[in-house]
Amino acid sequence: MVEIVLKIAKKFPSLRLAKFTLFIIFVGLLSFSSTRDIFFKSASNAFISVTSFVAITILVFHLLQKTNFNLQSILEKYNKFDILIAALMGIIPGCGGAIMIMTLYVRKAISFSAVLATLVATMGDAAFLLIASKPKAALIILPLTYVVAIISGYIAKIFENTIAPKFTPRTITLEDEIPNNTPVAVYYFWLLLIIPGVIFGFYNALGTNLELNFYSYDLVLLISFIGALLSVLIWLFNPSSDVQIAECKQTTLLSVIDLTCFVTVWVIVAFVSFDLIDYFSGGKLFNQISYLGPFVPLAAILVGFIPGCGPQIMITTLYIGGHVPMAAQIGNAISNDGDALFPAIAISPKAAILATLYSAIPAVIVAYSWYFFVSKF
Repeated sequence: MVEIVLKIAKKFPSLRLAKFTLFIIFVGLLSFSSTRDIFFKSASNAFISVTSFVAITILVFHLLQKTNFNLQSILEKYNKFDILIAALMGIIPGCGGAIMIMTLYVRKAISFSAVLATLVATMGDAAFLLIASKPKAALIILPLTYVVAIISGYIAKIFENTIAPKFTPRTITLEDEIPNNTPVAVYYFWLLLIIPGVIFGFYNALGTNLELNFYSYDLVLLISFIGALLSVLIWLFNPSSDVQIAECKQTTLLSVIDLTCFVTVWVIVAFVSFDLIDYFSGGKLFNQISYLGPFVPLAAILVGFIPGCGPQIMITTLYIGGHVPMAAQIGNAISNDGDALFPAIAISPKAAILATLYSAIPAVIVAYSWYFFVSKF
């Protein structure tokens, strides 16, 4: 297997080492009987529970981008509502909305307080997982973070001249499409699998255990695992980095699939990590988190400062599993910027870092207000 990986590395030199490292880990998990079943079921569950809904959500935004939508023109026309619009862009699942706001900020087309509102509102790709797995909780958390983002933005606007970093405006161009030599037939096969995946996902969301057996094979489990594995392979052979995939505007159906597969991979990582830790600890480790008591929300807020969607998806996975309270999920949702922080730092590092640090203030206030006065479930 190592020889195969090395051959692939020579054939595709532009692929990142991190991708192959993760690929080797997946192969290792499949190589041992003690972990094979866990990986098989966890990956299948990720495809059924999350990928199907992520695909639908991203496709909706893809269709919206086909329209003549110009955010800068809207902000110029309704500049008094820049914070409301910026927070709305941030609340959109994924990081696309936040990246659009950052590109406008570096041109001085939007205020720093609006940037803060965007980064407070955005939950990144973890929002897809929350919406797919706990839609009722998402209906509470996402509107709450939107309101908190608006309030934070307007408070920051009072101190705009003091807290906003000084810089010279410049033109930023993000790549819309990145060359990808993956055969189109692979994408079509993935589309063929996502159709039953969406059906399985809706049944799962309704709490119905769908069973399709052919001889001794569970077709639901088999189809969903093949879909998950294909998602990993599409991500693996994509020459783009995760940040570049996140930056793309999903203007083609293939780029929609690329982003969906990228999110799927990190959801698989979260699901598999969770199940492996639970298995090797005898189901006891996650039960110990509750003993941290009031420090759990603070830990989740600090995790939110880590760039990327992986750590944030893990926090959401813990919340879905009932191992951390909603207060922790709320704190993480407010403090984290998902993958948007990478391009944000590249576009305007000082503004991105300051906005992220400032977001800790509303995160702590709201998370602990919820923890002590609303609910501990």
